[in-house]
Amino acid sequence: MDEPVFRPLRRFGWWWVVPPALVALVGVLALVASGTWAGPFRNVTEVRAMLASKREFFQDPEVKRILLTHGLRVHVTPVGSFDLAEKEDLDSYDFVFPSGQTANERVKERRAGKHTVPYRPFFSPVVLSTYRDYAEALVRAGAVVPQQDGGELYYDLSIETLMGLIDDKKLWTDFGVDTQNRIIVQTPDPCRTYSGAVYVGFVAFAAQRDTPKSEADTIALAQRIKSYFNVEGQHLEDMAPKYFSPEGRTFAPIAVIYEHQFIAYQAASAQPDRDRVLLYPRTAHQSVPELISFGALGDRIGELLMQDADLRKRAVELGFRLLGAGGKPEEDFGAFVSGRGLPVPRLSDTRAYLPDVPLFELMRKEVGNCA
Repeated sequence: MDEPVFRPLRRFGWWWVVPPALVALVGVLALVASGTWAGPFRNVTEVRAMLASKREFFQDPEVKRILLTHGLRVHVTPVGSFDLAEKEDLDSYDFVFPSGQTANERVKERRAGKHTVPYRPFFSPVVLSTYRDYAEALVRAGAVVPQQDGGELYYDLSIETLMGLIDDKKLWTDFGVDTQNRIIVQTPDPCRTYSGAVYVGFVAFAAQRDTPKSEADTIALAQRIKSYFNVEGQHLEDMAPKYFSPEGRTFAPIAVIYEHQFIAYQAASAQPDRDRVLLYPRTAHQSVPELISFGALGDRIGELLMQDADLRKRAVELGFRLLGAGGKPEEDFGAFVSGRGLPVPRLSDTRAYLPDVPLFELMRKEVGNCA
């Protein structure tokens, strides 16, 4: 019988063990640094929210990360401001975030007698976006002037003069741009979006320099200005994605967007995009969205937006102008914008006053042929 042969176990070198250990260590350090290291080992509370255009804030990866460090995750249901305010299942959410006063007031009206707490963490002016050659054409047409210290990125706009160009069916070729298209403004749907409705208010105020005081006056004014919107054809919900796309010029030479969308785009670019510029109406309107809480979870999110330093810093990085606890603008926006090598846009002190909420509702529905 053969003697059994004993083969010693092959000895593993240290180099077989160290690489996996290093990978694990690097992973742990990355989780600790990101603030999410405890994620798999603790409860995360899901907060249900219905949001209009400001949903992009809660869809931002960095905002999601910061909220996770507080054990919170926001599940976003996207919807236009005016659709949001009329949703049948409104009460099933922890908070809503419409973009402007009209929708805010409608939500509060429907929530009468229930927990309804508003938070106003930031604001963003409604502006018009265009491209440099189109802006220079509007300078030649007398509709815009460059802002002083605007670095050729910002212009002040006369809505009245722009309306005159549309009335006269002027073409871009009339002012040196090689396209036979008419000069028009492309707006988001005023039936669904607050920015689209605000542009209705801009045009109405420019046409009359006053707000209507009765239903009859409101309908008459709406019918006067309706042609400025009918000429556009089909409305989209949000013009910003089209404007910032490489094919943006073919969709809308002038589009209504929010300032924060432009600032966030510029801040994320390696170099300022000097082909894309903003037009600031001389009679301005600031969109002050309200996060409206329906309970304890909504309150928690609202308080974090007002108090958490990381969330507020991120809001500025996404282009928003901060509001403090007293409702006054804070200085972070200007410092951030200039720190990115961009000029700080100047806001007009002149306001475009919108009609009272019931009359404004009547006006936008008449102009937009809303169902």
